[in-house]
Amino acid sequence: MTKRFPSPTADGTAVAVQADGVVSVHPIPPPPEGTAAVTPVDDAVHPPSAPIPPPRDGRARQRSLDATFSSLPDSLILLALAVVFLGGHLLMLWQAIEFKDMTAVDVSLYGAWVEHGWSTGWWMGVNLEWVYPVGALAPMLLAAVFGTDGPYLGTWCAMIGLLNLATMLVAVRLVSLRRAALPLAGWFVFLGLLGPVGIARLDAVMMPLVLLALLVAGARPALASCLVTVSAWIKVAGAGVMAPLLAVARSWRERLLGVVLPAALTCLGVVLTHRLAGGDLKTLTSFAWIEGERGLQVEAVLATPVVLAHAIKGEPLAHWNNEIATMETWGPGAEAAIRVSDFAMPAVVVLVGLLCWLGRRRATDSLLLGSLAILVGLIVTHKVGSPQFIAWAAPPAVAALCLRRSHGFWGPIMAALLAAAALTNLLYPWLYHSFLGGQPLALAVWVLRNLILVGVLTAAVVALIKLARVCAAERPRGALAEAKAKV
Repeated sequence: MTKRFPSPTADGTAVAVQADGVVSVHPIPPPPEGTAAVTPVDDAVHPPSAPIPPPRDGRARQRSLDATFSSLPDSLILLALAVVFLGGHLLMLWQAIEFKDMTAVDVSLYGAWVEHGWSTGWWMGVNLEWVYPVGALAPMLLAAVFGTDGPYLGTWCAMIGLLNLATMLVAVRLVSLRRAALPLAGWFVFLGLLGPVGIARLDAVMMPLVLLALLVAGARPALASCLVTVSAWIKVAGAGVMAPLLAVARSWRERLLGVVLPAALTCLGVVLTHRLAGGDLKTLTSFAWIEGERGLQVEAVLATPVVLAHAIKGEPLAHWNNEIATMETWGPGAEAAIRVSDFAMPAVVVLVGLLCWLGRRRATDSLLLGSLAILVGLIVTHKVGSPQFIAWAAPPAVAALCLRRSHGFWGPIMAALLAAAALTNLLYPWLYHSFLGGQPLALAVWVLRNLILVGVLTAAVVALIKLARVCAAERPRGALAEAKAKV
């Protein structure tokens, strides 16, 4: 019996081994006329064992990270994650204390509202009209467990820290420690860079709920719907995630029973509790219209041309609105920006929701991209534009990295958000007075932050459009189209 090696040698001969072990060399016959000759492969020039270089893309980087993590014990990864968690929260807490007169104003208001309700029986959002949904009372009451005076700020920050810790543990449980460690560490770095507004604001309660909703949406859409609804009753921006959640549902049955019904039942629970507490429809819905007459806040992205025009002319950038305790800019451009905001915010939700529906065949990517586009779109088009709004952008990026979506897209997005968080912290509170005074450095920081946000929004929308085109190409054709194609 003869075995022949699959490849010829470099001199045009073939090696054969007989059954008795005798090796013989035979010339390779010439190819038939009209066929191309096979050029022998020189192993000295092209060694068969030479490795093929990996492609320089997001997947290669992800595989490299996986290889690095696989060599580390779980205990070391958990310890490193705990260190980053503590570092980020301590950095936020230190700044909240260092700039207490600026950053603790909102938390002081939370305590004052709770104290007013206890002492008079008249509660914000229940008996009185309020800028927040009534669900915001829940964390404010919880933070008042040790009183509403001196310890309230510390209790609030401790409560947020425990909420973030619980979110970290649930995320690790959902997607495993090795997959979640780096994205969660990125989230805690993001919070540390964002500074005191990442912990001393109501938005810090909304963020973990949205993050968990995005992590469980694929397997448990009903739970995701409940989490999004609860977050919206605390800070209304959380409702923006509901549009892509509805759009990517696999069927109308899932939309109704898995998304709409859980949200409706959650809302029903809030309405009944509100009614039993003595509230009425006017106070329940007051958050939706009470800020209708509010002006253009000086930090808002939409305020960029107005503020720069004032700075170039040497005019004051803003004035103090004592009624809502904030700095607002003014002028013809400000009025136009407010009108743009009133139109653009709902338009962002509708248009992004439509793109998510077109890309629903790839539900997870569509949900995450849509959530990022809507939340960043609301930041960019909001006439208020408070510094803490930047925190809205983090949950979709963290969830996407936990779920191992395209590292080539989400890695740069997370890096951009880290830069935006750092610039926002530098602007407020570190350079805020310089910013109000029109100093060039502070203005440059603010403009750069705004450009990064616009860039992230643009990237998310472009990615959604590409995803919609891919899904359109993958969509199965109908029977008539197939019959025409055969003809």
